[in-house]
Amino acid sequence: MTMTNHRVPEAQALLNTAFGAYLLATGVHAATKKANRPLPWPSAFLVLPLVLPTDTRNDLPTQAVHSMSAWLTEHPQHQAAFALRAAALTEYTRASLRTALRHHALEVTAGGLRCPRPPKAASQAPSDEVADCARRAGLVGRWLAVVEPALAYNLLGVRP
Repeated sequence: MTMTNHRVPEAQALLNTAFGAYLLATGVHAATKKANRPLPWPSAFLVLPLVLPTDTRNDLPTQAVHSMSAWLTEHPQHQAAFALRAAALTEYTRASLRTALRHHALEVTAGGLRCPRPPKAASQAPSDEVADCARRAGLVGRWLAVVEPALAYNLLGVRP
């Protein structure tokens, strides 16, 4: 078995729409808790491209002591790679949003997305990697809570 074939199941597990829905719900919940308002719809498309790639996730801080802007200044390689990653994950994000909406993990309101009930805590996740993804999705959600979507997209070098 080649290394490529060995990694396919791992990639498929990370790109499971239920997992994406869980991460989106975690990010939206953190954002709405911080800002006391729904997360604007376009911001949801920024969560998974920041959380799923291992190199980016490993460089994200564990706490939101840095702003998104400051983090991107310190990690320009992630800003440079973001456009390709976001484009590659757009359909997966859409499918994950549909799954989250269908299973009532997220709701659409006039102001954006909200999470009607808190997602399962990261400490209860089935693996360390799942827990790490969930923690980082919460961090990204808190970042997105305090920045307008247009500015977040601009900082990441993409357009909605």
